[in-house]
Amino acid sequence: MPQGPVPQGPVHRDAHVLAGINRILQEALRASTEEELGRLCLEVAEDLTGAEFSFFGERGPSHDRLDHIAISERGWAAWRGDDPDYSERQLPNGMKIHGIFGQVILQNRSLIVNDPASHPDRVGTPDGHPGLRNFLGVPLRRDGETFAMFALGNHPTGFTERELAIAEELAPAIVQALLRKRAEVASRASQRRLLSLIEGIPQLVWTATRDGQWTWASAQWVAMTGLSVEQSLGDGWLAAVHPDDRDAARRFWESASENGDLAMEGRLRHGQTGRYRWFKTRATPVHDDHGRVIEWFGTSTDIDTLRRLRERQETLVAELQHRVRNILTIVRSIFTRTVESGGPIDEIADHFRGRLDSLARTQVVATQTRSGKIDLENLIRDELLVVGAIEDERLSIEGPDVALPADTAESIGLAIHELTTNALKYGALRHPAGRLTIAWGIEHKSNNKCELIVKWDETGVPAMPVPPVRQGFGTELIREALPYGLGARTRLEFRGGGVLCVVSLPWSADDTDPVNRSAEG
Repeated sequence: MPQGPVPQGPVHRDAHVLAGINRILQEALRASTEEELGRLCLEVAEDLTGAEFSFFGERGPSHDRLDHIAISERGWAAWRGDDPDYSERQLPNGMKIHGIFGQVILQNRSLIVNDPASHPDRVGTPDGHPGLRNFLGVPLRRDGETFAMFALGNHPTGFTERELAIAEELAPAIVQALLRKRAEVASRASQRRLLSLIEGIPQLVWTATRDGQWTWASAQWVAMTGLSVEQSLGDGWLAAVHPDDRDAARRFWESASENGDLAMEGRLRHGQTGRYRWFKTRATPVHDDHGRVIEWFGTSTDIDTLRRLRERQETLVAELQHRVRNILTIVRSIFTRTVESGGPIDEIADHFRGRLDSLARTQVVATQTRSGKIDLENLIRDELLVVGAIEDERLSIEGPDVALPADTAESIGLAIHELTTNALKYGALRHPAGRLTIAWGIEHKSNNKCELIVKWDETGVPAMPVPPVRQGFGTELIREALPYGLGARTRLEFRGGGVLCVVSLPWSADDTDPVNRSAEG
């Protein structure tokens, strides 16, 4: 039979060929790799044509090289070389496209060669390759272009037009099976990448039908809620939603078909702790070719901490506004009472400056602590430090750890400032024989209430006490402002030997020190 291309007219598909095509298409679905699929296709071709061995190759990226997709089992068995790659069944890739098999690809046509030794394009075979007595090659086309080929070798009596027709009938099925397998592998790889991406994000991810029936839930959802994927399907996800938020969740889906943009905040139950946490849920529609919603892709993001911070911020802003108004009221009151006290303008300015400085020190400490509270002992020591009396041996300071709210500290700080100023000018901090004892403690009352009692006690002042002719700022603050603003009970005495001041404040039992010492009075 002459060598060269064989006419390709229509042929009758006998039952054996049809069975072979069906086998390729059906078993291709079960093949795990392209190589496994290639060996199956080659096995079918060998069985139908009587060839002794075969291979299946594809043009590489450079188009002038051939990469093997598969070599048949009979081809591996017929190899007689000592190349270790072949003994380990390593597919030879990067083979130059030339010789007899190269003509199939380069000329984009089927080829029968029954006398390879005399063929003008013969270039020989690799070491160990079984002797080539005859050859049949068929191009594999995609979108009209040859991208691969399969070749059969060594028919016992030589290849004929019948074997060529059979091979050409198998070619479209081989292409279809290969492309389907590649699409399947790509789809699985894409799904693996998508699942890896989904599992790597902190959001809970899920999919649902157009009316909100869940069809899938991510591992994060399962870990968070304790509901399995099966338990979450359909309406099962509602079991994780806070009872007070379920109606809103249902309305969430009722509006789905109207606007196609779904977002809501609701609480989800943590499966292990039983606590509910706030989540922001968003859903994005998936449309068909006609723009209709066919599915929803949703995420639920934990915003519990953010929401609590937002609520805390709103509270802080409200507290700040209140504090600013309160501070302005205090400053206005300080200014008015300082001016009304009379005296030289320099003295008025000194008093006003000292009182503002005391107020400012309290504000600085309050803004430096997360709780906004101020340690009572530090408040007292700061006032004494300003006048240089903190290291005085005549001074005694004693009391448990007590944290004052900022508004309480403002008033108490001003009272300590007024007592310190008075003691420095007229009392225990002026006279060498004077002594000052400052003590405080928590006293538990019989009605299960507590009081914080702060006592300022001066002794050893030699001058005879002279009660003020008129009530000054400090006296008014202690006797009137503290009771009015803080609900305190106060006692202020200008006695022989120095001033005695006792302030009793209502106190919460939650704020008491574990070891409480009561100031004696």
